Amino acid sequence: MRARLIVNPQAGRGVGRRLGRAIDSRLAALGLDCSTTWSEAVGDVARQVEAACRAGHDPVIVAGGDGTVFEGVNGVMRAGCGTRLGVVPVGTGNDLIKAAGLPRDWRAACERVVAGSTRRVDVGRCNEHYFLNGIGAGFDAEVARESRRIRHLRGNLVYGAALAKMLVRGVRTPQVTIEDDAGCITDAVTLVAVANGPWYGGCFHIAPGATIDDGWLDVVVAAAVGRLGVLRFTPRVLAGTHLTLPIVTHHRARRVTITCEQGLCVHADGEILYDAARRLEIEVLPQALSLLV
Repeated sequence: MRARLIVNPQAGRGVGRRLGRAIDSRLAALGLDCSTTWSEAVGDVARQVEAACRAGHDPVIVAGGDGTVFEGVNGVMRAGCGTRLGVVPVGTGNDLIKAAGLPRDWRAACERVVAGSTRRVDVGRCNEHYFLNGIGAGFDAEVARESRRIRHLRGNLVYGAALAKMLVRGVRTPQVTIEDDAGCITDAVTLVAVANGPWYGGCFHIAPGATIDDGWLDVVVAAAVGRLGVLRFTPRVLAGTHLTLPIVTHHRARRVTITCEQGLCVHADGEILYDAARRLEIEVLPQALSLLV
């Protein structure tokens, strides 16, 4: 069956729209028999990927950023057909690209897709959603939510502006209970990250030792701090040196349950899942996805 390319025209603040036809032409020039469609709204990539998998298209290729990849993974996993997933990056953060060692340049990415080498990678599941990079609950998710409202900036400047706005509003430190392979803790926190890969948010090196095919999730918890604490913590996360801070705990697990009566803002791969989640059941599905590399 022919390959299917699904382009997100909104990815990278419109970069997907500008490069979509060039990506289609590049894949054809490299000899890939591929039909192309365009997404029209949030959730449409997931629906199209699932339908393409069920129709027998293989591989299915998505052109976009981490949000597009997030939807692509959900489409492949829901179809349950074992379809290979290819990625051509045209987004803002492109965290999966860094985690998988894929090229950032879209032309080189097309060449990798056509070459057809595969890598089995782990997939995380949070309630009914799947993810590749990680789950963030608390302050970082609130920053991710705020970044979606900023339209006049690009790249890492978006996250910097969103962080500044959230600091002005104040830092919430809800009480959470975390149960996993390492035990159970109840404490006030600034954020909880459950990471499959080392990066999220484009520049935040949240779990430096994480790899996407080791069968583990890295659990990173930042204890309750105020504005000044966040300002001290953030540069360390950018550098990936925060795990040694006294306010940070880190361990690995295969299953994690997080509960919070106050409700948590939660993102998966940068996409907001919940504004006020009270219970998250998270697990790793080892080597559940065939990724073209």
